[in-house]
Amino acid sequence: MKDKEKLKDLIVKVKEGNQEAFEELYRAYVNNVYFKALNYFHDEVTARDVVQDVFIRIHKNIHKLDNPGAFYTWIIRITYNVCYDYDKKKDQVVDLGSEYTIEDFEDFNQKDASAILENKELQQTIYEGIQSLRTPLRTVGILRYYDELSVSEISDVLQIPEGTVHSRLHSMKAKLKEVLEEQGISSRSLSGFVLTPTLLKLAFEAGANHISVPVTMSSAALIGVSKEALTTASTKSGWMASTKVALVSTVGVASLVGLYFFNQPQSAPLEDNHPDPIVQQPATAVKEHAKIKDITYPTAWTNTAYTLQVTTTSDVYDEILLNGNQDLTVVDNGEYVVTLMYEGKQIDEQRVSIENFDFASPTVPDYTISQTSYTITLADALSGIDFSQTVCEKDGKYIQKDIRFDPSTNTISLDCAYGSREIVYIYDHAGNELKLVLRDGNG
Repeated sequence: MKDKEKLKDLIVKVKEGNQEAFEELYRAYVNNVYFKALNYFHDEVTARDVVQDVFIRIHKNIHKLDNPGAFYTWIIRITYNVCYDYDKKKDQVVDLGSEYTIEDFEDFNQKDASAILENKELQQTIYEGIQSLRTPLRTVGILRYYDELSVSEISDVLQIPEGTVHSRLHSMKAKLKEVLEEQGISSRSLSGFVLTPTLLKLAFEAGANHISVPVTMSSAALIGVSKEALTTASTKSGWMASTKVALVSTVGVASLVGLYFFNQPQSAPLEDNHPDPIVQQPATAVKEHAKIKDITYPTAWTNTAYTLQVTTTSDVYDEILLNGNQDLTVVDNGEYVVTLMYEGKQIDEQRVSIENFDFASPTVPDYTISQTSYTITLADALSGIDFSQTVCEKDGKYIQKDIRFDPSTNTISLDCAYGSREIVYIYDHAGNELKLVLRDGNG
């Protein structure tokens, strides 16, 4: 609901027990909740159950919402809390695999990005590709690109660090790109194709447009629910309720609670307390968590930061952390811990010792001048002097110069004529530069 003032007014009325206001609030958000639950579980029955529980929790707790402006993030947080609760209760592991098939497109030769954004088939294909990703990646994707929440808001909703949000968003786009490339969809085959936020939003909207909640806004679905249960639910949630509730009435609390129930096959009478038999479904094998296979990085001396390249045994992980951060860039010598994370838990760890950084330029601890001859002693504590890289400049041009090197004593000797100004550049093995200016027989 984009009209914030109207939303605020509805919430105030709902807190006062206004039935019509709650019905309007329900209609405004039920598809959104259902879409997220279906995106999370890939199961319509579970998604419908989640919707029911979400709105029951809203019904019971909306009086605790002090800031109506925070309603949207509040309802999203409730939705994912319910999803997490259902996830913990599952008795079997469902492997969704990668069964999605993507049809070929007739218009692979589109010439510009505007044509990409108008391609409905491509949007639906991208949405199906997103559904092949793991739940944590789908979840941050829908919140960022469909709901357009900021990283900090997603962090608050999911109760995870902002760094984790950034990492999952990066992984989501990277893995989606791989899925699409396997189907021949890339910037090479489709001119102007880029996974922009706009295109991802359109893809989620394409998926949402094909989904609707199978509900009927009628209290008739309440047949078989006891008056006591309804009255208790209303009393606990702070609603004004009458003890004379007509189950088929369209007024009072009965209608409100009736909004939470979906049209389903008629259940057995209440006096039949025998539950339906539970059919156990065979569980698929649980994918083995990824392990760190190798960590590679430059081993030569350097003065430039670099990124660790981490190879894993599989892609069954959410993110790779370096000393607890998602940035794998190394900037200094020291001990580093590389960690694989999956659903908020550490699944593997390796330590690496970095000792090839040198940021200090060579120094001149001593030198002597004898008329036009210079003998210069050099020092470098870490990578050492790279005499082969020494160059000489005169009048803005590099010149050939007779420079005598003695690596055993770290000295160089050379001549510089009177009235001449020359520059000698000395480097260590990490590339740090020392600039020596020689002129008029004096250093």
